[in-house]
Amino acid sequence: MLIINNSNKTANLNSLTKTLLVIAFTWLFGIQAATSEEISKQYSISQGMTKMDISEQQRKTIIDKIKLVKVPDQLNGIATAKTRVEMLKNQNSIAQDLQNNINTQNTNYTNSNQNYTADFAIYGATSFVQNDYDSDNFYQTFSVTFDADIYSYNENQFGEVYALLYISKNGGPWTHYFTTNNFIIEGDSTLDEYEIITTFLSGYSSDYYDILIDLYQVDYNGIVASYSSDDSNALYALPLESADYDEPYVEAYIEVVETSAGSIYWLLLLIICAYYLRIKTKAL
Repeated sequence: MLIINNSNKTANLNSLTKTLLVIAFTWLFGIQAATSEEISKQYSISQGMTKMDISEQQRKTIIDKIKLVKVPDQLNGIATAKTRVEMLKNQNSIAQDLQNNINTQNTNYTNSNQNYTADFAIYGATSFVQNDYDSDNFYQTFSVTFDADIYSYNENQFGEVYALLYISKNGGPWTHYFTTNNFIIEGDSTLDEYEIITTFLSGYSSDYYDILIDLYQVDYNGIVASYSSDDSNALYALPLESADYDEPYVEAYIEVVETSAGSIYWLLLLIICAYYLRIKTKAL
């Protein structure tokens, strides 16, 4: 009778153990799935500035501080994560509304607006990559610098502009990842070059990415100049990955312990003793 009760207790204990294990694995799997879903979102941090206003030491400081920013650009409106097609579709709608408003204004307003007509171009661009902690030749931080020019019949060739930057993974759709502040450009001067430093935080797998720049004139709806990987190799196939893919590689350390024949015999003896002790306990 005692043996039957012990058997029942053992069966109940095994059943309870299995139930707890199932609950634990389900809970852990749920946490892992939620974490994976969160990591899969594409988050980045960028900072833009006129290149002449920054030194090499300041650039290094900015790169270090960018990673400490708590709110990524995709959550504060600087980056929409929308495709370029979606962005242009919305802008075309806005442009049509602006055109309708202009048509209702008098001729004097139209002539005044035409006085500000100018031609814009992006003369060139450069890039660099930095921070490869796992040494796989893919980098989580990169910089894009471009030189925007303005040509007009006015004596003072100044223009206030801003830029939208897009990224394409291995020939895929262009995705908006940053919007610059407004900045001033002058003629074809190189002193107004603009630089954007970016760190990918999550969601960007190890691959080759192209960059596209759309330039806009402030208070004017519509792209005034565009420049991309089709125009310069500096914006083509940048080897990038986000920080969650750039974990430092730690080589596993395996310690090999040499055991003599005598030690093996003692180990076997201990195992046999433990086995017989277990059988005897069950019999009770």
